[in-house]
Amino acid sequence: MAAVRDIMQTDVVTVGPDTTARELARVLADEEISGVPVVDEVGRLVGVVSQTDLVRLAAEGTGVHLTADMLRAEAGGVDDLDEADADAVETDPYDFFLPEQSPFAVRSFLESVPESDFDTVMVAEIMTDVSFTVPPDLPLTELAEFLVRGRIHRAVVVEEDQLVGIVTSNDVLRAVAEGRLGD
Repeated sequence: MAAVRDIMQTDVVTVGPDTTARELARVLADEEISGVPVVDEVGRLVGVVSQTDLVRLAAEGTGVHLTADMLRAEAGGVDDLDEADADAVETDPYDFFLPEQSPFAVRSFLESVPESDFDTVMVAEIMTDVSFTVPPDLPLTELAEFLVRGRIHRAVVVEEDQLVGIVTSNDVLRAVAEGRLGD
């Protein structure tokens, strides 16, 4: 049976707890990823942080308001969005939409945000402590169930208290598409 080790990414981008929110945003945009593990100065896993944490920070008063109207303006209108993004913007009941591949992930948007809490808030303040990790030998079917049950998009892979990889919902989808989920 296929296991996490068969699909996990081992070249993991990480940040430290003293990374600013703006530096985190730059890492996520530059690497075209939606979240990263947080490690301390000796490489020990201490948490995870994602675009959602940055959105939450923005929503809590940084003066940065991420709304569907801004997405429309940034993209030049709904017609310029890909079909999935356009559908999501049109049906967003809360007028608060940030897909993983949205224009908000690009550096030009990031640089337009004035100095704010993004420059003073550290990752340690917005990250989620790691309360659950997965071992590399976990079967993919169990990993898929965990991701769905937890409504999360990535799992940190740890072996003998060491970060050895990361596996995302996209990695699972790729394994399904390639017929590697079972057996």
